[in-house]
Amino acid sequence: MNARHLLCPRRAPCRSSTPTTLILLTSIPMSRILFIPTLALLIAGCGAEPQADKNGPGQGAPAAAAPDEHAGHNHGSEGIALTATVRENLGITFAKAEYRVVQGLLRMPGRFESEPSARRAYQAPLTGRVDVLVKPYQRVAAGDPLYRVASAEWNTLQRDLAEATVAAGLAGERYTAAQAHSQAVEQAATLWRERATNLERLAKEVGGKAAELAEASGRAADLLVQQTAARTRLAEVKSEAQGADGSPEGGLAAIRLRNLLTQASRVTGLDVATLSTDSGGRPRWQVIEEPVVLTVSAGVVEGEVATSGTWLEARGTVLTVTDPAGVRLRASALQGDLPQLRDGLAARIVGADPQDTSRMDATVVLAPIADALDRSVDLIARPVAGTTIPAGIRPGVAAVLEVVISGSAEEELAIPVAATIRDGLKTIFFKRSRANPDVVEKVEADLGASDGRWVVVNSGVKEGDEVVVGGIYPLKLSQQEGGGAQAGHFEADGTFHTGKH
Repeated sequence: MNARHLLCPRRAPCRSSTPTTLILLTSIPMSRILFIPTLALLIAGCGAEPQADKNGPGQGAPAAAAPDEHAGHNHGSEGIALTATVRENLGITFAKAEYRVVQGLLRMPGRFESEPSARRAYQAPLTGRVDVLVKPYQRVAAGDPLYRVASAEWNTLQRDLAEATVAAGLAGERYTAAQAHSQAVEQAATLWRERATNLERLAKEVGGKAAELAEASGRAADLLVQQTAARTRLAEVKSEAQGADGSPEGGLAAIRLRNLLTQASRVTGLDVATLSTDSGGRPRWQVIEEPVVLTVSAGVVEGEVATSGTWLEARGTVLTVTDPAGVRLRASALQGDLPQLRDGLAARIVGADPQDTSRMDATVVLAPIADALDRSVDLIARPVAGTTIPAGIRPGVAAVLEVVISGSAEEELAIPVAATIRDGLKTIFFKRSRANPDVVEKVEADLGASDGRWVVVNSGVKEGDEVVVGGIYPLKLSQQEGGGAQAGHFEADGTFHTGKH
């Protein structure tokens, strides 16, 4: 075996193989080769493949270069490249740095519950068979049909409506007729009273008028009775046809018809004007065979729903519709904090998950009764008007109430605590580049006071800057390669490489 093979591995032959070198190596005993310092100069030529000529693979041509998996990457640039695909695969989420009160907050656990106005129980308006038209947990809009009721009471109501409609239409004519009858009776009574008076005078002057006088007096008396009855009848008919102000709408017949229409409106869910509209030559209420109950407001049908075909008594509950957005938060505070609490304090409702940076501004009301056993008092927080309720909020979902107590410190620039992470002896966070949203930069944190969820940042960010909250751990691991911060990028599969695409 020659010295060339001893000094260089087979996979990395020596670059230099001149005849002079070969003679020198072969003339030295093998036992002393390793003690010759000058051989270090020969070893420097090891480690690379031999250069072949240009005649091709068969005549020592160079082998094809292995493909570089980072070809096209701009190595050495600053920041970590995070494309949209990478952010989605790694679960990268951001939160904005914002000015907020960090010191002087009371944080209390709570849970969402439905406002009384957000739940509406729909009952059978009449006794009868119910045919449900919706499914449990189905979302419904205002005006959607919920169920149909087949009831004999509805037919009775239709008959009463028909009679009331006729009575209201005839009230005016009856009043006119009664008025004419009363006037005729009064005129006749007046004539007979005058005749009786004349006959009485003639009887005194001439005599012989006793029979005629008696007849006239009897007729006058009868007409007086009729006149009283006519006036009473006129008053009754007038009350049916007119109100105290003389308008037909104030008459009893019109009021009775409106009341029946209102009752029909409650049964059917249609307004009075709609029920009175013409439908094939008849009013709408007259052509409805089975009333259908409609949704008053949008929401979701709860799980307990009556079975179709069930016979229910009037006011029996068929189903309940809940508006998920109609919620309030009930939190529990210690009675020792009562001196710092009062109605109307500014508050925020935040998620129970520390990485959840969403919030809703709210107003606080103290419950009127405290719990003596737990030494606590409930706080009711309602989102301010116009606040958009997140889709994930439901009655029973846990949350945290942050109340700004009286005399709290000023607002300070802060980021979520979940956006920070320990890196050796330092605390760091990752800030999104304003120049390139697909790049994040590692920042050594200069932090101040913290309330457990948010921490004051003294330097390194401005208001509105975005910091990484979700997926921060993979970013930290990527920076530990090589013992320090490195610019690089993530591949779509989550692997990290130094440099940028």
